[in-house]
Amino acid sequence: MSTRITVGLNRKRGQPDYGSHGASCHIDFEIGGDSLSGQSDQLAVRIQEAYRLCRQEVERELGDDAPSATPTSSHRVSNEAPRLNGHTSAKSNGQSRIREATDAQIRAIHAIASKANVHLASQLQQEFAVSSPKQLTIRQASELIESLKGRLEAS
Repeated sequence: MSTRITVGLNRKRGQPDYGSHGASCHIDFEIGGDSLSGQSDQLAVRIQEAYRLCRQEVERELGDDAPSATPTSSHRVSNEAPRLNGHTSAKSNGQSRIREATDAQIRAIHAIASKANVHLASQLQQEFAVSSPKQLTIRQASELIESLKGRLEAS
């Protein structure tokens, strides 16, 4: 018996005049049924890697510096084969995933902090209790970028 895993990520970015631009990525893979028992860490790593790949491709499609709106992500584990319409009878577990800062945000943080002569490690520890921009959420990274831009403009 095998288990089918579907990982998906959808993002939509608002455009002027009520338009929008969206992108999505979905990855399906199967694993042997006995792979689930005792190897949940490896399964979690495979799911996280699939999300990372989807996030990377969606960001590339939408443009790295573009803010995204209406993000959704989900994954589903099913022991049944999918029906022809693409749905399975297994329900999504409904877990929401905290979105990590994008590579573009991380690059921007480093560049702006350097131009503003800000000691980034101290700023990250003081404001967010983290040691690296990679540990920020998308929202936190956006807040930090705006804060750093403000410092740069003030100097």
